[in-house]
Amino acid sequence: MIPPIVLVIVAIIAVLAIAALVLHQALSSSRADADKNFGSNPVGCPTAGCPLVRWQWDDPHTTDRKQYVNLPADWDKPKNGTAVELVGHIEPRKAGETVTFAVANDPGNDAAANTASLSSSSITTDANGVGKVTLTLPHYGGAKFKVSGKTTPQDKPALSGELWVWRKVFYQKTDMANSPAPENLSLAAPADMISALATAFDPVFFELAASEKSTATTPYQTHLTQAQRSSLESTLRTGALDKRSPFKMNIVMCDRADIVGEQEWTNASTAAAVQTPFFLKWGYETTIIHAQYQQADGTWGNLSGAATAAHPTDASFEQVTGTIPGFAAGSTVNVKVKYRYQRGNAGGWGGTTGTLFMCIGRQRRASAASPTGAELQQALTHEIGHALGLVPVGAAWHDPDPRDAVYSLRHCKYKDTATPPEPRCVMWFMLGGSGARLKFCNSDKPDDCAHFLYRTDYSGLSWI
Repeated sequence: MIPPIVLVIVAIIAVLAIAALVLHQALSSSRADADKNFGSNPVGCPTAGCPLVRWQWDDPHTTDRKQYVNLPADWDKPKNGTAVELVGHIEPRKAGETVTFAVANDPGNDAAANTASLSSSSITTDANGVGKVTLTLPHYGGAKFKVSGKTTPQDKPALSGELWVWRKVFYQKTDMANSPAPENLSLAAPADMISALATAFDPVFFELAASEKSTATTPYQTHLTQAQRSSLESTLRTGALDKRSPFKMNIVMCDRADIVGEQEWTNASTAAAVQTPFFLKWGYETTIIHAQYQQADGTWGNLSGAATAAHPTDASFEQVTGTIPGFAAGSTVNVKVKYRYQRGNAGGWGGTTGTLFMCIGRQRRASAASPTGAELQQALTHEIGHALGLVPVGAAWHDPDPRDAVYSLRHCKYKDTATPPEPRCVMWFMLGGSGARLKFCNSDKPDDCAHFLYRTDYSGLSWI
């Protein structure tokens, strides 16, 4: 006989088994009913139109990046050019869905920069649920933009990655050969020359990159006059051309390229012998341009024996001497002597052509370890500023200070409020100093160097 307790246990197990079978059938029926009536609808979406159709951006448009607006787009898509095609799709994918777009300007943008535009404010997705829209960026350096996209049922738009307006230019370093033995002075560029420039060019959103041909050499010349610089530039340009032209500069290291001045001295002479005051000797070209006296009929004739004479105690100075032909004692004769003199020592020369000369011979003679990239930064930033169009005579924007009228290239006048005031711009015409003098001034909007660089379209550069 089966004990009663066993019968009870068997009965309980049977009841539980029947209950589990009934529950399983109920759950299976509910799931089938849900599948039939709601498909893939998300929980909490009981009405027609579900599932929610959402727009999302595709890579690489989901991440922030720099956009080099001045460079040709086909050099490096999609990182170059002002026109950026943004691509995305809807989920779940389907054709014929409307997606609307809008430009999202960064709150930190300058008001003048907020001119980005879209090719269309809305699109209809294709058979794969894909859509495209083109964002056209301004040339304004440093401006940031995103694009929002959304479908009608979407509660919040999807934002693209941020597009940050930058400009890029390329460089080549051309080293001058060492000076002759026994001096054998190295005139190669310092290894950190380019990296040192970042402190000045990052704030104005310019990136400097090595060009396809990034190094070269040129024979030694002890000094480069203006005519010699022009001749050397023409020679070097041909060999420097590469696939990054014309967005390429050539930074040429040289020994010296001092600054020449021209002066016309006039006098009413009461003696036959004529001599100018002493001046700093210009040792690279003929000193005398003309040495003349006014004749009785008012015309001008040449002084006899016009020559230069060294200072008796300092050979770095000289004067021009000559004699008035047929001078009559007791008379007064007008004379004029025009001569070249050394006006200064150049740290560098450059202009809008893209060839920049860096004069490092004096520093190297003082110390073989000089100049470092940091020491060269001010001069090189200054010359690149000229190459980028800053303050040449006749430009759309230039420093109006008449103090700069004597220079072939005008220079930024901005100073701080110290006593005496100190220049606060790398485009100041003299080297030296630190701090603000190593960067482009940017606190006199819109008429300062940085804002000139921000707003200029550099897609038409015609450098090397």
